[in-house]
Amino acid sequence: MSVFKRKTSRGETSEYHYKFMQNGKNYYGVCEGCTTEEQAREFEARLKRISKEAAQQRSAVALVENFRQELTGGRTITLAEAFRLAMAKPRKRKLPPDKILRKSNQWEDFRQFMTKNYPEIETLPEVTRSHAEAYIAYIRQNGRFSTHYIYQAYGKRIKRRATLGMAPLSINAYHSLCKEVFQLLLEDAGILFNPFNFPKLEAVTEAREAFTPAEIKLIRDNLDDFTRPLFSVAIATAMREGDICMLRWSDVNFNENFIRRKMRKTGKVVEIPIYPEFRSYLLEQKRGNDSEFIFPRHAALYQHRKNAISYRFKRFLDSLGIQTRRKPEGRTRFVSVKDLHSCRHTFCYYAGLRGIPLVIVQSIVGHMSPEMTKHYMAHSTMEAKREFMALMSDFTGGAAEVQTSSCSNSNIREELNTLLDQLSLFSLRRVLDFARGLL
Repeated sequence: MSVFKRKTSRGETSEYHYKFMQNGKNYYGVCEGCTTEEQAREFEARLKRISKEAAQQRSAVALVENFRQELTGGRTITLAEAFRLAMAKPRKRKLPPDKILRKSNQWEDFRQFMTKNYPEIETLPEVTRSHAEAYIAYIRQNGRFSTHYIYQAYGKRIKRRATLGMAPLSINAYHSLCKEVFQLLLEDAGILFNPFNFPKLEAVTEAREAFTPAEIKLIRDNLDDFTRPLFSVAIATAMREGDICMLRWSDVNFNENFIRRKMRKTGKVVEIPIYPEFRSYLLEQKRGNDSEFIFPRHAALYQHRKNAISYRFKRFLDSLGIQTRRKPEGRTRFVSVKDLHSCRHTFCYYAGLRGIPLVIVQSIVGHMSPEMTKHYMAHSTMEAKREFMALMSDFTGGAAEVQTSSCSNSNIREELNTLLDQLSLFSLRRVLDFARGLL
């Protein structure tokens, strides 16, 4: 065993070097952080001990587990401090307090599960795949492990008793949070494998439904001062609740008639054209309004008691006899199927009926969930099928042919022109393509 300073043309190096042989293999390098010969000798002795123990390992897995910190440079992170450290990591967007609280509840549930069932496990690296699978299996079968949790409403933190059972989406949210915490702290804790890196539960959700034409008329005929701004903007722009309430005059360009806004949920900037009737409505709101917000009352309520907006709108729908929730088969709790957010689905529904290209709809709504895309595609495709089959009636003969044969040429052209004026651009393209095929 020997440590030394290397000789160069400029004299000896400032750092110490080590060189020794272990099991026929040479080891050499710099004694990092050593300023004295004694420190260098201790550094070399420690390396020699580690290399000797490593050579005795029977498998690569044993080597990794026994020398985790030496190999990764990680430090000990306890389950109790893990969530705080994970949330302190840099993010693209700052998380709102209510979302941090929700994630904190999820992590605390996992931590309490570990404390109760595996009290010897106190740090992140000690959590294995079997521990993670045991926790997820428990919440899939029984719901939350902890019987109480904290949530925020009306500006206060309230303790609530957990209900039995959890929806698949909620189970996956707990799974995702645990996986997120471990992933964010992999390097810090010297973790080589994320124990929660296994498939989530396949979730079959109850999608929100679009409003029917009858329901839209019923809503329009009964809007009050509180619900009118929400519905008028939602149905015209497909914006979400928060974006409607926090809509500012600076977001509206009346000269070019469009709204340009950065979506609160996704951070994506969208540009939404303003049609004449909606423009008139916005200008009405500007009279005597000195606030930066188009709807000051809603902005104040949303900032103070966010849940009150959706609650009051759903209560309004209930008063009209519109079914707003449904209990899925095999579930104990009701889920929302019609609320203010349904206006986004309604927007896509009618965009599909009118043949507006999907790419344009996506540029307006900013983001389309699978359910919204399904609303769009199903109805746009069905409309195309319906119109095409109507055109195919020319090949069937019979009554259609007899009816048209009794009409004069001028009447046929006049009737056709009338029908063309009523068709959407999408439908006109279909007619044009068909007509070209006949020439």
